[in-house]
Amino acid sequence: MPDNKIIFLDRDGTINKEDGYITKVGQLELYRGTVPALRMLNEAGYGIVIVSNQAGVAKGLLTESELMKINNALLEMLGSENIMVERLYYCPHHPDAVIPEYKKDCECRKPRTGMVQSAEKALNVSARGAYMIGDKLTDMELAHNFGGKGILLQTGYGKEEARKINSTAHNPVYIAGDILDAVEWLKANNKL
Repeated sequence: MPDNKIIFLDRDGTINKEDGYITKVGQLELYRGTVPALRMLNEAGYGIVIVSNQAGVAKGLLTESELMKINNALLEMLGSENIMVERLYYCPHHPDAVIPEYKKDCECRKPRTGMVQSAEKALNVSARGAYMIGDKLTDMELAHNFGGKGILLQTGYGKEEARKINSTAHNPVYIAGDILDAVEWLKANNKL
């Protein structure tokens, strides 16, 4: 995979509907535009990498094993639509965790770049200049931190987050209605 032919996506509020802490497979529901958006990325030769903070594990709302079942179900949903996801990374840690082994201020928790660095190493690519699509300003800050560009979605927490944008924030290059709008914008602007 050539450098910059990689795109990073948040999970909840970006690919699937935000439902507080998703603790059961039955809560997973893809946004209507997810499949066509990810298909466009695959067809353009982009490797899709999902990077997701999953503090529900640290907060005792689900186990890491349950989280992996949810992630596997998501990958199966996408796979059934012939969508290829290169990697899915998650951070189960939180500085205020109630589960002691997950209580840490780690390098993998967004906006830090640990998950992106893992993808770079595993896929032998550079993330510099790549896009990060998500529904939170921490996703935009992550993009800035790895030398990429962020697209903020209006799904999930995106509408609330967009109101927080100011001149000191790591501003997105585009604010999209949803993931399909984001990918169509990339295509229309010759970014794919």
